Amino acid sequence: MIAEQIDNRLHDLLVGMGINQTALTDHTNFSKDLGLDSLDITDLLLQVEINFGIRIPDQEWWKLETFGQLKEYLAQETQFD
Repeated sequence: MIAEQIDNRLHDLLVGMGINQTALTDHTNFSKDLGLDSLDITDLLLQVEINFGIRIPDQEWWKLETFGQLKEYLAQETQFD
């Protein structure tokens, strides 16, 4: 999957959650900048797992604090040989 596809799909997910698309940059922090609480972030990551057909291990969840980190993680996890 190419970076642009990942970016577009993530934007769609977050906009669907009520996040303003213009607020999404690689440095946007889910809790500090967007005001998402732990339940919102859990919901987001579950939606990502469903939408991208992957499983994010629990030990990885806490590392995904920004929009850019999530995009980078997905780029690595959705590479196909």
